[in-house]
Amino acid sequence: MSDASAPDSPIISADTSSLTGSPSALSGVEALSGNPPDASAEYNYVTGPDGQMYAVQKEPFIWKKFFIGLGVPLFLMLLPIILMMIADTMDPWNDDVYEYDNIDMERGDGTSYTANYSISEDRHLEGCWVKENEGQNEWYECESDESSLTLYVVTDHEIDLVLVNGTAYSANLTLDENESVGWCELPYWHSEDAWYDCQTQSDGGLIIIKETWNNGDDNREQVGHWNASEGVLHFDDGEDHDSEFEMEYNIRETVGGWTQQSGIIHYDDGEDHGNTFDISVETYDREAMEEADANWAILEALQVISSLMCMAAPLAAIAMIIYGFAASGGKAMGIGATVALASYPIIGLFGCIMALSGVH
Repeated sequence: MSDASAPDSPIISADTSSLTGSPSALSGVEALSGNPPDASAEYNYVTGPDGQMYAVQKEPFIWKKFFIGLGVPLFLMLLPIILMMIADTMDPWNDDVYEYDNIDMERGDGTSYTANYSISEDRHLEGCWVKENEGQNEWYECESDESSLTLYVVTDHEIDLVLVNGTAYSANLTLDENESVGWCELPYWHSEDAWYDCQTQSDGGLIIIKETWNNGDDNREQVGHWNASEGVLHFDDGEDHDSEFEMEYNIRETVGGWTQQSGIIHYDDGEDHGNTFDISVETYDREAMEEADANWAILEALQVISSLMCMAAPLAAIAMIIYGFAASGGKAMGIGATVALASYPIIGLFGCIMALSGVH
């Protein structure tokens, strides 16, 4: 038979249905007769269900799809590193926000100590500390707001509440005009569903709250109170706590203070502290603080975005791998996404782990 009468070599594209069924089912496809054509990079040769060999056109490798599959996951992996590099340059707590001063309190008459101190209008008080600390049951405290401070001597005390009627207990507790209760605590009574909270109030008094947990409900009931004007501590929670029980508390005695208007710190607790002692004061710049708060909010936003991208990167790569190898003509995208996914641990070691752990 001459070459002119030989059948054309059938070519099956990548979109051709699978070679299943009988030869007659392969519509439009003829078996290769004689020797198959020379091997080519464009074709694969497969044996059909009829035992004949067919030429199947290979799927072309599209570099554009490869770079899409590689680039999208890599972008999600690398961007957190870039964001963290930006965050490292945005340190919100710079030296302009806080300043610390040690103030030498100098003795005047008797046990009185004073010092001149003023701050500029753009700065405000953040905190203050008295450096001296004497004894286990007595110490010094300093409280401040933006433009004033108050100095205290704090001492620990105990008081016995005595049963007066039924389940009602009371105790006499009187304080001087410059004293207040700073903290209080009741003994721990063994109970599975009740506990007590002793709370000091802004007016200098205190209240005692009994909190119970019953069938998923949290119930709070006031069972005691005290105020300086009456001078009597009352307690009644409906329970028998023997003939008396002991309550711990501390007394804060005001011994000094300062205001921006006066510009003078004064201190007198009736004790001799030598010729001088130190008070430490911390101030902040309001404008710098507002800027620091804004920068901190940006840092937190960058942290969240970076974390989400780090978690999204491998998921995006896996999705593109599945799509690339399942969809016709998407093999190049699947290969690119596979390369990106394989590089994730290396990139994550330097960038994504840093973002997820919150290290800036």
